[in-house]
Amino acid sequence: MSNDDPSIELKKLADDAEAIAAGLYDREIDAPSSGDLRRLASALDQISATMKAQVLQLHEYNEALARAHTRFGEALRATHNLDRMLEIALETGMETIAARSGLLMLRRGSGTLMTGISRNLDAAGFKLEVGQGISGHVASTGQAILLPGSADPPQRHESEPEVHTQLSVPLISHDRVLAVLNFYDKADGLFTEADLRTILSLTDQAGVAIENVLLHQEAERMAIMDGKTGIWNHRWFQIQFAREIDRAQRFGRPFSLIILDIDDFRKFNNTYGHQVGDFVLIELAQRVRSTIRDVDMFARYGGEEFELLLSETDEAGGLNAAEKLRQVISATPFVTEMTPDPLTVTVSAGVASYPSGGTDFASIFKAADLALLEAKARGKNRVVAHDPGQ
Repeated sequence: MSNDDPSIELKKLADDAEAIAAGLYDREIDAPSSGDLRRLASALDQISATMKAQVLQLHEYNEALARAHTRFGEALRATHNLDRMLEIALETGMETIAARSGLLMLRRGSGTLMTGISRNLDAAGFKLEVGQGISGHVASTGQAILLPGSADPPQRHESEPEVHTQLSVPLISHDRVLAVLNFYDKADGLFTEADLRTILSLTDQAGVAIENVLLHQEAERMAIMDGKTGIWNHRWFQIQFAREIDRAQRFGRPFSLIILDIDDFRKFNNTYGHQVGDFVLIELAQRVRSTIRDVDMFARYGGEEFELLLSETDEAGGLNAAEKLRQVISATPFVTEMTPDPLTVTVSAGVASYPSGGTDFASIFKAADLALLEAKARGKNRVVAHDPGQ
């Protein structure tokens, strides 16, 4: 400083300090003549340099985080596959916070976590109960854990990897923990609170994307499901029927169609009301579903009529299956608190098979429908197979 007056030099240092406080870190600080003031100027200069470096580091971090969010968002938008989304969440998180390995634990039902995806870690068959170990604690509480760093952390399960540093966060969708993301062994030291904030921001973004996919899947499911009984609707049944015909034609395999109709269904609605009628539909659908094979296609055609497609089943097998269903439905009364007495429910069924009943949807369906009409004409509560000569 040109002027050696301590008061002037002190005022100049005060101006310098205010400039630094305002973020002007490039301000040049002149060295005062006084020893104490010179020390103060040197300290201000160091503070300015340190803050400038920290601001630059924070700026670089924010830019890197912004780039990660952009890449992450683009990757999530590029797929509607839930498994691929989970892979992207784990891999992007590992890259962003420099984790050497990672493990995504999927929540199955309400009580179990199982290995979904792992990177640089042998975790095949790894399973925990919710509430057990670090991952189970995160799934149970929905709260992230930073090790070391979190206060009163849960005890590590013996099957969880022993690592120097760990970051575990929940992946939440529809207010429910869908999975737990575990990141292990930071490449350049310990995971930090900044790493935790970064991962939480990414998982928030992933949760929104996953929730959108789940909503989309639910909308698609509702479009092919019968809203009253929870089984497939006729639209989806037709699509599956076309695929079954294609397989039958290519491989020469039979299949059978059964059309079920509840006998005198109108009396349940007229006598007890539509709620009881709905109960009968739902109970009948449950009984049929518990009886048929997983590969069989069961749907509601409309009203009180149902349709069942039996893969690789000839006419004799179709008749046996229809008779079994008729007995399952009629043998045990339908019990509900809405009626004073149990309800006796019976069905009539028509059966047609490929290729004797037809070679396309319209002809086979017509054949089964004619057989159903014949069962009704013969007194109901019976099964009739299509007669090709009729």
